[in-house]
Amino acid sequence: MKPNLLTEGRKALIRQLGTISPAGGYRTDAGARVLSGWFSDLITPDTQGFPLIVVQKHRHLEPTPGPAAMKMHPGFSVIGAVDVGFDGYEDALEDLEEDLIRCLMPDLHQLPKWLPRGITGCTYGAPQSFPPGNGLKCATVIIPIYLKTIIEKG
Repeated sequence: MKPNLLTEGRKALIRQLGTISPAGGYRTDAGARVLSGWFSDLITPDTQGFPLIVVQKHRHLEPTPGPAAMKMHPGFSVIGAVDVGFDGYEDALEDLEEDLIRCLMPDLHQLPKWLPRGITGCTYGAPQSFPPGNGLKCATVIIPIYLKTIIEKG
């Protein structure tokens, strides 16, 4: 049986985000804390260890049918969170946002090497940032990402 490309794509995304560390040339060590699931369930007042990244399911883009195949665009919200209080959170959040963007961007004219065979690229939505508040002690940045996935018949 062929591997489930929807699952393989999600796992590849999580592995790629796990490479974010100063040793890899990034500004943060958020790759040491990559979680998968619903942000609201994973981040509680007791959550320790920031910055962190949560990969959460996001609404997919419209699929495109083809001959004996379907081009899917499963969506994920890549959510970066920092807990540095109200003073100066912008700098910490921008460091994490830049790390996320640099980690996920493809090389010039190439598919991202971290994607499994059958996933032909990524598209991205506009990042959104949110300050601490509304019951959250952390500031967050959310980047939507869609994996162009070819599901073939049989």
